[in-house]
Amino acid sequence: MDIKKFLPIIFTILSCTSFASDLGEGFVQRSTGDETYLYTTQTVKKNEKILVQYPKENGDIGCCKITSFDGKLLPQSEVTDELNGSDVHVYKLKLHYAKPFVGIAVIGASASVSETTTGLEIKNRNTSVKTCLSQEGVHLFSTKAGDLKTHLYLPLGYDVEPTCDSPNK
Repeated sequence: MDIKKFLPIIFTILSCTSFASDLGEGFVQRSTGDETYLYTTQTVKKNEKILVQYPKENGDIGCCKITSFDGKLLPQSEVTDELNGSDVHVYKLKLHYAKPFVGIAVIGASASVSETTTGLEIKNRNTSVKTCLSQEGVHLFSTKAGDLKTHLYLPLGYDVEPTCDSPNK
């Protein structure tokens, strides 16, 4: 058997598998404590690349810093999956913020993002991720090719000025 004849087929299968890897998204949050957390429905591998928004000195949101997590899955939180009802996983990130902050995280070794006026665009994936406020919490929406892929909700526990387009978001 001549393995050289099968190498192109093997390489094609392997390259398709690597391109098919699913990128994920979630909330990144530093609350009143000193730790920063990732909330996502995706299972994240230890030392997997995580791109996160961060607060700039002037109060604007910057994009993006690279971080990872320490490998420990933490207990369930108040964040909920409003689209599918899936479990939301909580990971403590290695990156620390100086002040309380809630932003967007994109998970995956091949993640490449750009900023938009409403959130982040995942390059070469036709996926956009945005956050907005309802009366008492933050919503994260991810759409791929116009279809809703993710809807996470993070309750804040206090009233805020809504910025979501409809009362249902």
